Amino acid sequence: MADDADQSSAAARAAVGWPLVERRQDDDSPNVTERRRGRGSDQTALLNATPLWPFRLAALAGAVLRAATEIELDSWRLWVCTAIVGAYTTVMCLRPIPYNNDQRTRNRILAEQAIFTAVVLVSGAWASPFVLCLIPTGMLAAFAAGGWFSAQLAAASVVAVTVQHIPSTGVVRGLQDAGLWAGLLLLVAFTSGLAHRAALDGVRQQQLVLDRVTTLSEANSLLFALTRVAQTLPASLDLDEVLDSTVGRVRAMIGFDTLAVYLYNDPQRSFVPIRTSGSQPVEEVRSEALTNGLMLALSAPKTIRIESLIDGKGIVDDSKSGMYAALRARGSLVGLIAIESATAHAFTAQHAEIVHGLAEPFGIAIDNALLFRKIRTLAADEERSRIARDLHDRVGSSLAMIGFEADRALSIATNGEPVVPVLGELREQIRAVVVEVRDTLYDLRAEVSKDRDLAYIAGDFLRRFEQRTGIKATFDPKVEGRVSLPHERELWQILREAMVNVERHSKAKNIAVIVREGPRFALLRITDDGIGYGNAPSRPDSYGIIGMRERATQIGASFSVTAPPGGGTEVRVYLESEGGNEDVSLGSTGR
Repeated sequence: MADDADQSSAAARAAVGWPLVERRQDDDSPNVTERRRGRGSDQTALLNATPLWPFRLAALAGAVLRAATEIELDSWRLWVCTAIVGAYTTVMCLRPIPYNNDQRTRNRILAEQAIFTAVVLVSGAWASPFVLCLIPTGMLAAFAAGGWFSAQLAAASVVAVTVQHIPSTGVVRGLQDAGLWAGLLLLVAFTSGLAHRAALDGVRQQQLVLDRVTTLSEANSLLFALTRVAQTLPASLDLDEVLDSTVGRVRAMIGFDTLAVYLYNDPQRSFVPIRTSGSQPVEEVRSEALTNGLMLALSAPKTIRIESLIDGKGIVDDSKSGMYAALRARGSLVGLIAIESATAHAFTAQHAEIVHGLAEPFGIAIDNALLFRKIRTLAADEERSRIARDLHDRVGSSLAMIGFEADRALSIATNGEPVVPVLGELREQIRAVVVEVRDTLYDLRAEVSKDRDLAYIAGDFLRRFEQRTGIKATFDPKVEGRVSLPHERELWQILREAMVNVERHSKAKNIAVIVREGPRFALLRITDDGIGYGNAPSRPDSYGIIGMRERATQIGASFSVTAPPGGGTEVRVYLESEGGNEDVSLGSTGR
């Protein structure tokens, strides 16, 4: 059972690559650890670059060879100095001072300089065989803190040794010896300082390269995680498809007996099961009556895994283990997901990681579907309102007139007057209403399709428009190709709304419609000779111009309503697809 669970977890990780799991693996990988360690002090990188033990051993060997000619049994100072220098050199070769430019390292270097300076003073000043030991110390000071620090130490030692050396050798000889050793020590400080600076520059360049590589690597990991998240998101905006897709994905990766997806009902403070899968039905539950696992999931930042459920403490009675997670989007609670099994210890930590990686994209997908449903409902309500306005404007007044005529016929019949002429007029009005209703329904059903392009639908509508309104219509189409079908449909709705506005508000006698369309562009121009844009009385529920402008903006088209110098109104819509730059001519060209 454990082996099967591990294999299932490994397969799920390989197939889906959940971002949370991948991030944790990346954080624990050796490569990332080495990169983090590489971001330390620049000085640490120099530790193994220029070891000093060969120079220390060379200085010790030179001092011993030089002292061998002078050392005797009663020369206890040379014996003590040799022992001190030998012991210290051995320790420093085994445990060298690191090249860190901090106060602790500087203090250790100062102590070393003081030891060797004291040894030189005790064993003969500039004539001492241990003067050579000052050279590795100068190199150490330069490597750790720079050439200036090394030069300061050298100057201090030169002054101290020279002060003791001059009384025994004379001023001239003393200054000559001091100058020789001062020049040598300053040269060591200068060259070592240059090496120190060059090494630091090299380390900084290397660190810049490593930082760039690290940044690129982190960006790559982030993009990879985002790609995997995008792959796990249901592509549909339909709530049922989102739920089916996610439940199917969970079932493929995690074995369970019961699954429930709850939708949070904020006004009622309850959780409604919108999708369940399992042996027992799941009912709506109030917030205060949630099970322990669901209650913990509300406030927990990660998936809650309960290995052993007490009887009756799951969402169904026979559950023995479960996992619970909150679904969130835009910082708000969307719902809950509960996954339970009739077997105790059925879910591993890897299963909990998978559910945690699923919860965020699933919550966003549900929120998107709910928003889309709300938008679709609002759009349907707006369309119903538009249809109601159309029926009211076209049919309502005619039906009211029929009512008036029926009352008149009834009054005439009561007075004993001939009623046949009135009934004839009433019949004609009823026939006209039937025609209006038929035309309204036809206009509502008219739609651009693969077989009927924009020019075809517009021409057919314009013919019936002319017959219905008595407004003389001129149509000038020129089609050399078609834009996408969704764009054509939006253009048709704009064109239809513009002609309806002419019918209702313009009091025009003539209307001219121009349609130009190609694979990468479309142009509509509707011109009338009515009272002019802005001169017609407006209604509180009249949003024709606003609706046309919004449709044009939605498809990326330009929209304008102007009043030509000769009077009337001109509506112009121009759509240019990406990459298109057609020369649109408004000349009179038949289709």
